Amino acid sequence: MKLKFAIPVLGSLLMVAAVCFAQDAVKVAPDHYKILKENAYVRVIQNTLAPGDKDATHTHPSGWYYVTKPGSMKVVHADGKSEIWEAKEGEGGWLQTEGQHTSENVGKTTMSWVLVEVKNAPSTANAMKPAAVTKETAKAAPKKK
Repeated sequence: MKLKFAIPVLGSLLMVAAVCFAQDAVKVAPDHYKILKENAYVRVIQNTLAPGDKDATHTHPSGWYYVTKPGSMKVVHADGKSEIWEAKEGEGGWLQTEGQHTSENVGKTTMSWVLVEVKNAPSTANAMKPAAVTKETAKAAPKKK
């Protein structure tokens, strides 16, 4: 009887995972998104859209963005609300995690922007803690004159 319930639950979990995975901008719009650099902490991607190009539904984690080529982008959110982003060259800022949306270049020029997606960064609080002083490290420290 437990197996009878486990199979539908497992199937549901796999479907949810597939939907989440499919919303990665690089996966759903590989012609528009290019990975520039990636490591355990960040992924740097570039989005380039020619006039009329539209990205499939996708999401973005939080990160820093920087516009390299200005343009006009229509963003339509999952709830149906839309907005026009008039991106200026050199514009940058923090991008909060964005839910499902589409992006379409509604301008007359090719536009491009870079996003540094934060994956997992060490806590600055932990990174900035001084090392514990032990008898051994105290002996090895240079003497003050």
